Amino acid sequence: MLQLDTAVLRERAEKSGDLTHDEIAQRAGIDRSAVSRFLAGRMPSLPTVTALAWAYGIELDTLI
Repeated sequence: MLQLDTAVLRERAEKSGDLTHDEIAQRAGIDRSAVSRFLAGRMPSLPTVTALAWAYGIELDTLI
């Protein structure tokens, strides 16, 4: 099964000053529930992973 590296996203979000799921979602332009699911380790849709990666300057293959 595919594993998600949520630590990278958490670290980048913290460095950007985004400490809540709402702040992460707002920066990425996605729904807060999608952020919650991702950070809980559930496999998000490709557009969600792409939005999160783009918002924090993370290469997509680093997250998945």
